[in-house]
Amino acid sequence: MTAGIARWLRIDINKNNKIGVIKMNKLAAKIYLTGKILELGKTLIYKTEIVAKGKAGAEKFKQVYEGFWDKLEDLLKKEKSIDRKWIPDFAEEIGEEVLTEVLKEARKTFDLKVILQQIFDVEKAGNKNIL
Repeated sequence: MTAGIARWLRIDINKNNKIGVIKMNKLAAKIYLTGKILELGKTLIYKTEIVAKGKAGAEKFKQVYEGFWDKLEDLLKKEKSIDRKWIPDFAEEIGEEVLTEVLKEARKTFDLKVILQQIFDVEKAGNKNIL
């Protein structure tokens, strides 16, 4: 995981917040969102590699980079629309509000190019024949 993401997660652990529940909800949302960023990054990198095999690396990277946050937001909206019967509605609503706030914060905080490059580097190191 990138240092920037780890630092971002640590902010809520170390922050002196009077309301512990809000802090933990936000931390949980950050952890969840971090997983989604990494998952979507990997998915788009592999998908682009398969679909755009003949293109140059810079073109493929641009294809992954452009619209990333919008794709992530669409993915989260799709997941929010799922009604999980075992989770009370009030708990889902609180989680959705915090997740929206955390997504806005992530857009401002992260250098997406660095994160995507690091995901690519890790995946390439794991299997040089694929990428």
